[in-house]
Amino acid sequence: MLTASHTVPAGAPSLRRAGGLLWPCLEDAKPDLLTRLLTFFRGCDDYVQNSPWRRDMSETLRLHGRHEFRPMPSQAAVVGLLTAWAELRKVLLADDAFLALVQPNAPEDAADQFQSLKAALMWFRVGLDRDVRTVEARNWLDAIGWQDVLALAEKRDQAAERLIAGRAVVGAEGDIAALPAVQREGAV
Repeated sequence: MLTASHTVPAGAPSLRRAGGLLWPCLEDAKPDLLTRLLTFFRGCDDYVQNSPWRRDMSETLRLHGRHEFRPMPSQAAVVGLLTAWAELRKVLLADDAFLALVQPNAPEDAADQFQSLKAALMWFRVGLDRDVRTVEARNWLDAIGWQDVLALAEKRDQAAERLIAGRAVVGAEGDIAALPAVQREGAV
């Protein structure tokens, strides 16, 4: 069972200096591609759930980072993503499970609720690949670096798995870092 003891007190030395950083706190730096994509997916989900009240998709998606991508997703790409909304929701649920895991007062069942983000993203892509209406969405994901997204998701999943196994901690800054003893053993 995972408890609040998986965090490091605010007065402790920074784990970044120890060299065992597994996953960075995203508030400290410009969001990476994975974080920007998850934010954009949240905008797509927000639009689907609230579209009767918010008819303007462009404004909702702009607020969730649509314009931060190069190339920016076209309307056809967005519609393609929304075609696989059920699979997109599973990606967001995996993200929510990770966020619960790294909270200072993580729920007792956070470790049991953890889901692999990489697996959810791969199933999402399978859903897109099965539907001819999603060609534009698939092309856009490839253009922004789909393989990079998967690599970042795998890195984040591995950090979470080490946290669950007790071989890492959540630092005061929100980073996930390997425990120093684990680093010396070469297990990182």
